[in-house]
Amino acid sequence: MTYLVGGVTGKSCHPMEYCCVRVAIFVLLAMSLTAGSPVAAAPPAPKLAVWMEVSANLPIFASRAQIAAVLDRAKAAGVTDVIPEAKNAWGFVLYESTFAPHIRTSTVPRVWDPVYDAPATWFPADIDPLRVVIEEAHARGIRVHAAVNVFGEGLNGAGVGLAFDRPGWMAQHLAPDGSIIPGSQVGMIAFANPVHPEVQLYELAVIQEVARMYDVDGIVLDRIRFPDGTADFSDLSRAAFEEWLGHPLESWPDDILIPLGGHLVRGPLFADWIAWRARIIHQFVRAAETVVHGIKPDIAFAAYVGGWYPTYWQVGVNWASRDGTPELPWVGPGWKEAAIGGLVDFLMMGLFYAPVSPFDAIRAGSPPWLSVEGGAAMARDLLAGGGVPIGSLLLSLYEDQPGQFRAALDTVLALHGGAMLFDLVFLERYGWWDVLGATR
Repeated sequence: MTYLVGGVTGKSCHPMEYCCVRVAIFVLLAMSLTAGSPVAAAPPAPKLAVWMEVSANLPIFASRAQIAAVLDRAKAAGVTDVIPEAKNAWGFVLYESTFAPHIRTSTVPRVWDPVYDAPATWFPADIDPLRVVIEEAHARGIRVHAAVNVFGEGLNGAGVGLAFDRPGWMAQHLAPDGSIIPGSQVGMIAFANPVHPEVQLYELAVIQEVARMYDVDGIVLDRIRFPDGTADFSDLSRAAFEEWLGHPLESWPDDILIPLGGHLVRGPLFADWIAWRARIIHQFVRAAETVVHGIKPDIAFAAYVGGWYPTYWQVGVNWASRDGTPELPWVGPGWKEAAIGGLVDFLMMGLFYAPVSPFDAIRAGSPPWLSVEGGAAMARDLLAGGGVPIGSLLLSLYEDQPGQFRAALDTVLALHGGAMLFDLVFLERYGWWDVLGATR
């Protein structure tokens, strides 16, 4: 685990102090090299799970009464599991961390529905939302899986997050003109570089803290990936890639991606590059599993990924099982060895498609897998060698179409036996609890 333990010594602590946690994680990882994680029976996968994104649901998280009322509706609708985000997409946490910034300290208002002022001006100091969700959900027989957005560490435009506080952590992108630009100029979320040892240890520290401090039924990793196919082109990543190759690169970045006519075309080491990036993610997931199950062997360890596997190489994740990895033009032995499907108890993949059937996708001019049914079937095949698939639906795609939503949900339940719904805010906004309950 070269890239995981390299930052334990010889590095300055983050200003919010997580040195003790770093040492604890190092000890857990060292023990795992010889002892492995304690053996435990696989926990049950969700039958009907609802994701609870921090920003969209923050007014609900501010009150025990509102949390309880939502969970009453969830229980009545047949929800078996809820997934509150312990850490959101740009690095703020919903729990009482000893080092990570809490959402109540955020100075960024929300300017889209639901609209609210900066949380620092109104979010209460006397509530621990994650603990309240766990207490109220367990009182109703609902399981709680805490989601951790791993490598998202900044909100672009607002300029907040640890990726801005520590610019050496920020992912670096190769632009079409050949220049290297920071993640602050790419997309909405500024990613930290997954290769950076301090970044990895910080994220493991968050995971360790949640698993240790809270009575969760599981941990779900989200954004365990590179931001896109143009990252990471930092000097640190170049040196790590060269170390893995065993020799210096002759031409950087042209050995990997060549800027040509306003586009990036694949260089001679492109296949090695994507395999190496997938290996970085594989190592991190293994380390996270060791941390989680070293603390609580019986809880679920899971992940969320995008369901669009044929293009998911762009973010550096082989979410298939090793045996289920398909033969595609860019797949080599290194990519297959980096499969994470067998490392998780269940894997939620986003089937974020409006077409429900493959025929609907074909009629829209898309390949069959760009449909709920086609994507669910593909995921089942990809995870045949390990990892329980849980298809996930984006409810906003079916706004004003409750019948289409029901058809999509029934399709996923039939193929996977379980489903995840993104997000709670849409169930509330559309008033679809009754529609959901009718699927039982």
